[in-house]
Amino acid sequence: MQNKHTICKVASYWAAHFGCSTEALFAQPLHIVTHAADLAGYDGIFALFRDGAATASFPLDCVESLRRLLPSQPLTPVRVADAFSGSSFTVIGPAYIGYAEIVRPPSRPVRSLAASDASKAGDLRAVCSRPEWEHGGSDVNARPSSGVFAGSELVALAGYEVWGGVLAHISVITHPAYRGRGFGCSAVAHLAHVALAAGLVPQYRTLESNRPSIRIAESLGFVHYASSVAVRLKLAD
Repeated sequence: MQNKHTICKVASYWAAHFGCSTEALFAQPLHIVTHAADLAGYDGIFALFRDGAATASFPLDCVESLRRLLPSQPLTPVRVADAFSGSSFTVIGPAYIGYAEIVRPPSRPVRSLAASDASKAGDLRAVCSRPEWEHGGSDVNARPSSGVFAGSELVALAGYEVWGGVLAHISVITHPAYRGRGFGCSAVAHLAHVALAAGLVPQYRTLESNRPSIRIAESLGFVHYASSVAVRLKLAD
């Protein structure tokens, strides 16, 4: 993967997220912890898998009841997701998580966005579905953002949220009429360079079932680090 310095920064972030030591993070096939500060209030399970090992965080009040639903070894992201695919849970994943320290330059003209571009971002939001925007949209007033234009129209937008002062978690969305033409890829490339210049590690996360998205990440220089599965309990109305 990347150099040891990058790996240490990433591992330190995830260890703090789980409330465990970096040595314990991927030290065994399944390391179970209860929700630390970062996951406080999360009503479900969050698990991270790397090289045949996993750490999973459970709500304190239902560790045993949920643990009994886990599949037998070998514990893989797909098997865990399948085990909780019933009507009582909402499963997100398995998801690909990748990091980059050298990123390919953008292939299309792209620039950083400012508050004055908010109306253009609003126009882009209007032509995307609500789930698409919730997954990939960004508020240009609140986050560092990069955009690709076709004429005066914003057709691709990437933004990042800083996690733990270490990671730049990137989201990207492209106008439906401009997809598959490298616009989103260029927005991500530009933004990743912005993140690196700020001393952050760019993070790209997407569902593992979304192979085109993973190919974009890998073409830019992102390298797979781990896979995640999030399981949220469905609360009764």
